[in-house]
Amino acid sequence: MNLTVHWKKLSASAPAQEHLARRLSFALGRFSDRVRGIRAVISDQNGVRGGVDKACRLQARTKLGLVQVVEVDSDVYAAMDLASERLRRTLARLFDRQPFQNNGDWRAEGLFRRRHGLRSSRFDLGTLP
Repeated sequence: MNLTVHWKKLSASAPAQEHLARRLSFALGRFSDRVRGIRAVISDQNGVRGGVDKACRLQARTKLGLVQVVEVDSDVYAAMDLASERLRRTLARLFDRQPFQNNGDWRAEGLFRRRHGLRSSRFDLGTLP
């Protein structure tokens, strides 16, 4: 998984970049084979005025397309933590919706079969009680 970090209106900091890399490796470790690369943009929206203005934008490139999340906080580390957790939840939701590789059936069909006691993966809806 390739990580690229861009800094806008903030000075680049090695500890902050290491923190982001560590948080992303923890959050996205199980998706490392499905995520091609991550682009992070850390920015200060208000400049010297202060306030809740540190933004962390994460873009993950997958086989299914581009997934993007943005989180804003007054602390750059908190914005990174929130964005990495939000990206983890978004990717988990996206990959859980994918059909099985072997026959294209949706995962919900397996849940339907288990709940209704059906054994075959292919069934006729007319035979249900």
